Amino acid sequence: MIYCPKCNALIQTAGLNSGSFLPCPVCQTQNQTWLFPEAVNDTEAVRESENLMIRDDAGCFYHPTKQAVIACDACGRFLCALCDVEMDGEHICFSCMSAGKEKKTIKNLENSRFLYDALAVRLALFPVVLFPFWFFSLITAPAGLYISIRHWNSMSSIVPRRKKLRFVVAILVSAMQIAAWGVLVYFFVSNKWD
Repeated sequence: MIYCPKCNALIQTAGLNSGSFLPCPVCQTQNQTWLFPEAVNDTEAVRESENLMIRDDAGCFYHPTKQAVIACDACGRFLCALCDVEMDGEHICFSCMSAGKEKKTIKNLENSRFLYDALAVRLALFPVVLFPFWFFSLITAPAGLYISIRHWNSMSSIVPRRKKLRFVVAILVSAMQIAAWGVLVYFFVSNKWD
């Protein structure tokens, strides 16, 4: 069913794909609508004919009863719409994608990313969690602060996560450790000169 974008009234399918503007039956807004012919046909008939090839069309390499819509840019196999994977304007099949993953020939296919937010948090919390190694915070706190600021806008994990929150935690903990070292050095120097 097609609805008017202004008033949500049902638009008759008789004037679709005509190329002319037709008024909405309720608000008289001029609408021009283009649909695939299958969208207005009986849905059961569309589902039944989905798997059938028409005339002498090529079939999908992986699903021979489905009509091929495109060829794989890597190997040339004919693919149906289900098997077609589009990456950066190229169409590839699952076999070529898995082979590219194994051989690492597909540059835009990532398996993992380096998580700078996790590194920054670990550097900041290492001396806090392992208290006997608190003196390492002289090195790890500035390193955690630097990594947090340097990689604030870097790409995060492939799966969604709260990267900014981790960076904020690392910045706060590192800043507190640096401030504690500053106070410690100040008291050491001021007591030595007294």
